[in-house]
Amino acid sequence: MRLYDVIIIGGGIVGASIARELSRYKLNIALIEKEEELAFGVSKSNSGIIHPGTQNPPSSLKGRLCVQGNILTRKIARELGVDFKETGELIVAFNEEEVVRLEAIKKDAVLLGVPNLKIVGRSWLKANEPNLNLEAIAALYAPTAGIISPYRLVYALSENAAKNGVDIHTLTEVKQIQRSRRIFEVATAKGMFQAKYLINAAGLFADTISKMAGIDDFKIMARKGEEFILDKKKELLTRHLLFPLPSKTSKGILVIKTSDGNPMIGPTAEEIGDKEDLSTSDEGLKKVLDSAKRLIPSVSATDIIAYFAGLRPAAGINDFIIRHEDKAPGFINVAGIQSPGLTAAPAIALMVAGI
Repeated sequence: MRLYDVIIIGGGIVGASIARELSRYKLNIALIEKEEELAFGVSKSNSGIIHPGTQNPPSSLKGRLCVQGNILTRKIARELGVDFKETGELIVAFNEEEVVRLEAIKKDAVLLGVPNLKIVGRSWLKANEPNLNLEAIAALYAPTAGIISPYRLVYALSENAAKNGVDIHTLTEVKQIQRSRRIFEVATAKGMFQAKYLINAAGLFADTISKMAGIDDFKIMARKGEEFILDKKKELLTRHLLFPLPSKTSKGILVIKTSDGNPMIGPTAEEIGDKEDLSTSDEGLKKVLDSAKRLIPSVSATDIIAYFAGLRPAAGINDFIIRHEDKAPGFINVAGIQSPGLTAAPAIALMVAGI
C-alpha cells in the first residue's frame, strides 16, 4: 500500500487534465478509474466541441473557465500533437425576436471576454453556410469555436502524465473512503490506497464519492443525450458548428462537424434516473432529425450510419462545483462538470492545482 501525495478519482477529461497539470510538480500522484479504459465514462460520448464561451452566464464559474480553457486547449493540442480544428460556430435566429436574444447572448459573451463576435445577416449566411435553411435571418458568429477528439485528448493527457511519473490504475472502483491522521485511506477493487490529498473527478458518480468522504450536499442526475453520426460523404454539409437558440437545460440540438470528418446531429437532453442507461430511441431520433432539419433541411435519416447516447453529470445548479471541503481537509470536489466541461478542463486543472 503506497502513500501518495495526491489521488485523483476519475479518468475522464477532467481527471486526466488534473493529472497532467499536477505532474509538473514533485508529487507522488495516482489516477484511478473504475472502467477498463480511461475516458470510458462521460468523456467517450462527448460531442468534441471546444466552445468559445457564448452560452454561459457572465458571472458563472463555467463561463470563465470555458473562455480560459478555449485558449489553453490550443496550446495543449500543439504540445501533445492532438488535432484541433477551429471551425467557428453559428447560433441561428429565424425571426426578429430571436435576433434580440442573439444580442443578449453576444452582450454576455463580450463580458466574459469571448473575442471577435459578430452578428451576421442573410447575405453572409448564404455565402458562408450555403446549406443552411433559407428562413434563417441572422446568426451570432463566434470564430474561436472548434472541434477535437475527446478520447484522443484524454489519452494524450494521461500518457504525458504517466511519462511525468503519474501512476494510472484502471478497473479500480472506489468502495470506501476513510480519513485518519490527515491521511485518506481509499479502499478499491484493487486494494488499499493512501493519500494526503484526494481529488474527486468521478463524473456521474461524484456525489457517491463525495458522500464517502462525508460531504453530502449535492446530487448528480444523469442527463441523457442521443446523438447520430452521418456518412462521411456529407462531410461538407456545414462549414461551421450550427446551434439553435439555447434552452434553460441545453445548448439545443446541433449540426456539427467531428474530428474524423463525419457530421453529427444531436444531442437530446433528458434527465433520467439510471446512470448506466445508454440506450437510444425512436423518439430521440425523431426529435433530433426534426430539429436538425430546421437548421439544414437536406439532412436525411438515410445519411445516418451510427448512433449512441451519452450521459452528462448535472448537479442541479447551473454551474460547476469546484471547491476544497473544509469538513474533510484535503478533499477537493470537482463535480457537475457537464457542458462546457471538455473545453474548460485545462482551466479546471489549473484551478484545482491552485487549490
